[in-house]
Amino acid sequence: MASPTALTVLFGFSAVFWCLNLLEPALNIQTSWSRTARLAAGALVPAVLATFALTLLLLFAHVRALGLANAAAGAGGGFRLGRLGKATLAAATATLLAGAALRRVADDVEWVYAK
Repeated sequence: MASPTALTVLFGFSAVFWCLNLLEPALNIQTSWSRTARLAAGALVPAVLATFALTLLLLFAHVRALGLANAAAGAGGGFRLGRLGKATLAAATATLLAGAALRRVADDVEWVYAK
């Protein structure tokens, strides 16, 4: 069974990679667009950066805890989802919400998928 920390790391990286293609259009958003589009674009860049940083920190902490765990304890090692894991979950959720809001607005104005 996968540990909650490993699942959180997967969730964090998948949230970041899901929103990567939205970063360039989010930086080029025009001020004439709706307030929702500007708010979502403004929240997306810091949310992606925070999620990426927290997920990397959680990954390193988890690998270190597994390395320090007693070999008799097995791969579980007793490393539970602590404050860092909860912060990573919160940042990944904020990233997904900002990305979903930006995609929703982008579907209306069709600027993300234009080449």
